[in-house]
This record gives sequence, structure tokens and C-alpha cells, in this order.
Amino acid sequence: MKKDPRIIPELEHLCTLPIQADRVIGRRKYPHYAVFVPFLSVDGETHWLFEKRSEGIRQGGEICFPGGAVELTDGEAPEEAARRETAEELGIPLSSIEIVGYFGHLLTRWGGLIDVFYGTFVEPSETLDCKKGTQDPISHSKTLRLHTLSLSPKPEEVKEVFTVPLSFFRTVEPEVHLFRQIIQPRFTDAKGTRHVLPWKRLGIGSRYSRAFSLHTYPVYFYRYRGNTIWGITADIIKEFLDVLNFT
Repeated sequence: MKKDPRIIPELEHLCTLPIQADRVIGRRKYPHYAVFVPFLSVDGETHWLFEKRSEGIRQGGEICFPGGAVELTDGEAPEEAARRETAEELGIPLSSIEIVGYFGHLLTRWGGLIDVFYGTFVEPSETLDCKKGTQDPISHSKTLRLHTLSLSPKPEEVKEVFTVPLSFFRTVEPEVHLFRQIIQPRFTDAKGTRHVLPWKRLGIGSRYSRAFSLHTYPVYFYRYRGNTIWGITADIIKEFLDVLNFT
């Protein structure tokens, strides 16, 4: 039986695959992170919880939401990463983290992908026993209490934990400063290796032999009690405020 020449096997195969509408092409090529935005009720008012990063790590001293890298090589899902990183950084059981929803992808200017989840903290459904092999850093005699936020931040990563009422962000406009992204086809990396784009051999034009800028973009800055909340974290805040109609 002759094969119908109009049938394209690759298209037929693609139709059988569960390809999602929000698929991000090339995500394994770039850094992939997941963050958790914790909503809390403090004295009857809604707050967000923030971390100040320890000085000895990358971007030390800066303010962020809990989160970290997605272990793609281990098949970790972004939601799992957000939950795991939050538990590790704040020193709480995984069962205390209630992810209510997924907020979206954030594509950074430097090529990173961040999946943003939101939710709150809840009382663990059962007492944890660390002697049974759990990796949670909280002692089995401790439980999380919402009114006191019994946290044990990981000192190597988290210098301080604090909350900010959403009412602050509703009433205070951020400072806006412009950044410009520059593409460098010639540079020396952290290991001292020199990289030069072979533009002539690639046949892509001499303009790519020199540094050039893509565009200018705004960066938001909030100042709260001596802390500056800016960059990616401020972008997430602005997006939530837009959705919640607080702007």
C-alpha cells in the first residue's frame, strides 16, 4: 500500500503530543527559577513577606520573594521548586506552604525565566518527625503558627525576613529609573577566557563586531523603612497591583 504523499508524519506526531499553550522555547538554555509570593494577614491587614539575602551570596543584601533555581536535570517542576526553596530558605515544613495559584512567566532582560506562584502559609496537617528521614529543617516539636510566623531562616541565604502591607504599595508610587541593555560580542568571562564573535566567518555583518544596545527599559524602586525593593521583585509587585486593580 502506497503512502499518501500529503501526509506529513512529523505533523501527525506533533498532534499527539501534550504541547502546552504557554510553552517556553529554549528554556533549558537559560536560567530557570521559581518564586513564591506569600500573602499574610497581619492584624487584619494583608501583607507580603519578603527576604533580605545574606551578604555572602549572589545579589547579597537585596530584597526578594522566597524562591530559587528549578532543578531541570532532576525533572523538578517549577511549583515543586518554589515550594522546596521556600521551605529551605524560611526553615518551615513543606506542608506549611499552600500554593493557591500560578501567576505567570517572568522573562528577565538577561535571559532568565521565572515562574511566579502565590499563596499563604498554613498549619501543618500533622506533626513532623525529623528522625524518619524528612529533610525539613524544623524540629518535630515545632509547628508553624500564623500569628507568630515561627520561621527559622537559613542564615547562609537569608539575612532577614519581614513583611510589608499591600496598602503601602497601593499608596506609594515607585521611583522609576531607566536602564540600557548592552550586547557585548567581545568580552572576557569570569575564568579569564576571551570571547570574540567571528562575525566575518559567520557572514553576519561588521555591525555585530562592536557593542550595541537593544533598548532602554524602566526599573521600579520602592523604599520601605530603609529597605529598597526593586528590579524583578518590583516587577512582580507591579503586576499583582495591576491585576488587583490597586494602581
